Amino acid sequence: MLNLVRHYQNYSVPGHLDLIVRYDKMGGYPFSEVRPYVTDILKRVIADGKGIEVNTSSHRYGLKDTTPSGEILELYYWLGGRVITLGSDSHKPEHLGSYMGETKELLKTIGFREFCTFERMEPVFHKL
Repeated sequence: MLNLVRHYQNYSVPGHLDLIVRYDKMGGYPFSEVRPYVTDILKRVIADGKGIEVNTSSHRYGLKDTTPSGEILELYYWLGGRVITLGSDSHKPEHLGSYMGETKELLKTIGFREFCTFERMEPVFHKL
């Protein structure tokens, strides 16, 4: 992901920043071990005027945390990130928009006041 954001600019938001938690058979990884890499990724995303996605599918998969994790969302906010999108990873009609209310409330507790959609690769801000 770090290589991607360093060398490719034609995106709006990288999604699934910590997708490995869904598939890692070894269990959860300590955030302290990857924090420097995640910090570099987020700093680059912010510097380039891009955003990140918070995906509600973690609820469907029974994960203990959001994707990306609350720690990553807080770090992004603390670093100055404000461009954030919401996705439900809707592979079935009944998944469309699921858990959006809970996710918006979580973002508010972190400090976010808006979420984004995009038009022509430009963020459009909406009140949470």
